[in-house]
Amino acid sequence: MATALTERAGPSPIRLGPGPYNAHRSPEEHSVLEAFFEALLVLVCIGVGAFAFLTVKKLYQGQR
Repeated sequence: MATALTERAGPSPIRLGPGPYNAHRSPEEHSVLEAFFEALLVLVCIGVGAFAFLTVKKLYQGQR
């Protein structure tokens, strides 16, 4: 009964390569990429905030 639970039905999966792509990067490259994407995230947040501010400002100007 225990062997029935561990056996898989059908053929075994086909391996297409060694696995996920693991580039051997130095810690400096990781920190540069991390800083770039964090800066990009901050810029997007500032842009969304500015757009929301201008939208609310225009909505209140239209009520006068």
